[in-house]
Amino acid sequence: MMLVPDARRRVMLPASFKAGQPVSIEPLGDGTYRLVPMVAIPENQLWAWRSDVQGSVEKSLSEYHDGDVATLDSQGGRELLRKLEGK
Repeated sequence: MMLVPDARRRVMLPASFKAGQPVSIEPLGDGTYRLVPMVAIPENQLWAWRSDVQGSVEKSLSEYHDGDVATLDSQGGRELLRKLEGK
């Protein structure tokens, strides 16, 4: 697809880009650009997108799906709570 800027250097994007959708324009090493659709994340929720937090979530989900879980009202759950409380 070829896009030609108008006199004000604007281009029309394909319909797959929604009106008002923020995009990031990323220059690539070969002189081309990549348009990446973006979303806004509230500042107080940015912590959840850190790589260490994402890794912990992925590990937890993997353990859960592997059946490596303990309910808090079970013997294993009570032991876990004691361990977390340092008792």
